[in-house]
Amino acid sequence: MRVLALALVLVSLSFAIQMVDPHLMEVNGGDTVDLGVMGPGQTMEVSIHPKVYEGGVHGIGGNYDLAYVTSLPGGWKSTRSKLYGDPLQVTVTADPLATEGTYYVNIAVEDEGNGELLGAVDFIAKVEISNEVMDAEVSPLEQRVGIAQPATFEITITNKGNAGDVFRVSAEGVPKWSFTKTIYVSGKGSKKLLYEVAAHEEEKYEPSIVVESASSSLVKKSIPVEIYVYPDVFSDYKAINNGALLFPIVEAPVYALMGLLSNLW
Repeated sequence: MRVLALALVLVSLSFAIQMVDPHLMEVNGGDTVDLGVMGPGQTMEVSIHPKVYEGGVHGIGGNYDLAYVTSLPGGWKSTRSKLYGDPLQVTVTADPLATEGTYYVNIAVEDEGNGELLGAVDFIAKVEISNEVMDAEVSPLEQRVGIAQPATFEITITNKGNAGDVFRVSAEGVPKWSFTKTIYVSGKGSKKLLYEVAAHEEEKYEPSIVVESASSSLVKKSIPVEIYVYPDVFSDYKAINNGALLFPIVEAPVYALMGLLSNLW
């Protein structure tokens, strides 16, 4: 009975806290908070302002000292906040193979040893898992280059989820070409990067530019492109505008001039 009574007292003493990330909002004990959407394997950061301005020992508030996850779906992971952190930051990482759907995580925020008589705040975090949290666009979709000259594509990656992630960009379908670039894109953010593909035979290639989450192979997009490789001198000059793979530094001005003149045709 004493334990139950103490628990009721602690609940009654808890005060609303302020979440600052991924959403700015007030959270009370027992609330269910929608954290938004993230992909399988991605990590959501939940940040809480430690200070409250009412209650406590002197009735003027105090600081909560620790935040941590008390229950997780199977295969998920979490890290607790630093003691006395500002803000108190908890991370929640989904299972890399998590199926699409709605998941719930329980989070506790406490006043260490109830030393400031603030009690504890327990709330439920709701997370939506989707494989469609990333979009990618490639421009142009067709390139004409000389043999061994790089075809350069501009990749725009949009992260539609609430969790930041690292994305890998690679190409499939070009023999002897294995090159990967990585880029971090914050939640609800978008970034561009240049990706080069080079072929060593006169041929029409139809590779795919592949963008994949580093957190899970379930978040992936493949965009088909076309590369026409020609051996003629004019095409070699034209391809210089995309950047020569290798040439002596003393010849750089000559290559630059040839590339500039090739734009006149």
